[in-house]
Amino acid sequence: MREQYEKDYDDFTLTDYSRDELSGSLSPFTFFCVVAVLTLFGLIMAYSASYDASIREGYSHYHYLLEMVTYGIIALVSGVILFFMPRHKLERVFYFALPLSFLLLIINLIAKIDMDGVSILSGFPDLNGSDAVMFSSVLALSFILPRIRDKERRGWFYILILILSLIISLMMMLSDNFCYSILFFLTMAVALKSGKMGARYIFFFCLFNVTLLCFMFLSSSEYLNAFFSRLMPYYFDTPDAHNASNCLSAIAEGGIFGKGIGSSYYKLGLIDGIENEYVYASIAEETGFIGTLFIILFLFLFLFLAIRCAHRSKKTGDEFINISSLSFSFMIVFKALLSMLSAASVIPSYGISMPFFSADGFSYFLTIVECAILYRFMHITGRGYEKARD
Repeated sequence: MREQYEKDYDDFTLTDYSRDELSGSLSPFTFFCVVAVLTLFGLIMAYSASYDASIREGYSHYHYLLEMVTYGIIALVSGVILFFMPRHKLERVFYFALPLSFLLLIINLIAKIDMDGVSILSGFPDLNGSDAVMFSSVLALSFILPRIRDKERRGWFYILILILSLIISLMMMLSDNFCYSILFFLTMAVALKSGKMGARYIFFFCLFNVTLLCFMFLSSSEYLNAFFSRLMPYYFDTPDAHNASNCLSAIAEGGIFGKGIGSSYYKLGLIDGIENEYVYASIAEETGFIGTLFIILFLFLFLFLAIRCAHRSKKTGDEFINISSLSFSFMIVFKALLSMLSAASVIPSYGISMPFFSADGFSYFLTIVECAILYRFMHITGRGYEKARD
């Protein structure tokens, strides 16, 4: 007599589940492998791009690599805590994260102010408040949007989201993070769309944010100079133009197969910020088109797994997982693409750190934490239920 349902096991936990429960259970393991590959490759390329900068700054050649590994270990510990944290506490992490991230963003603003040629808070650790605000904003919207959709006067709440997003975008631009403003706008648009905000509200959200971005960009001589210097780097004699032309030369000299890992020439003091914002120039020079294609394929596999996770969560009515899975995954992929495009001068603006690859310890920490949260969501949706942890 045949059993009512067949049994199988998840290749990560080696635990028996019915086929209905097992639906998509390979996603957590596949996602884990994708993140592991990106992390390992990223550490190798970050060290290759940063060791000369470390030496020139008076540190040991592995200074940036050690910083990334340290932040990575802290992120793994934090990720394990978030994985086993009761669901109701995980959903409310933004209560603590959002005020702290705003404080970091304000500190970034203050640090840009010069008084008598000395930067205020010059000794404060370089923690990017823009990354922190996006992380906490995603968690906040994922928690709040499903709870206000059926309430009266929700339009007022949507207007509040619009006003806060404009303030955050403005603060990011004043901190010289134009690319982060674009990333924040794109990420919030994904979160609001997945949260089923009304089409007219999303339209006005996009309209006002794009208008603010254009106004701030056109009203700033610094942004305009950077724009034209990076748009036409061979026609200007400015540091931005030299940086952009060297990035383009590094990418072009990489060709199809690259010069080999560790063999980049332009990382030897010719590109300012190559260990962080313009790390893609070093990657392209050393691994060529093949390395670029490898990164893009893994990023889209990363995104595909997250979209599947969000799709499953919609079937069970879990809006928190749906919104946060889409938002975190698109944010990481958008950020990587923006970093690559800015290094290639396709986006003629200052660069942005590249997830998994840039030697930016704090951003690296947040990327790993976001991946840990996504792994938990895939672990939940792969079986259609969550083990009791509350």
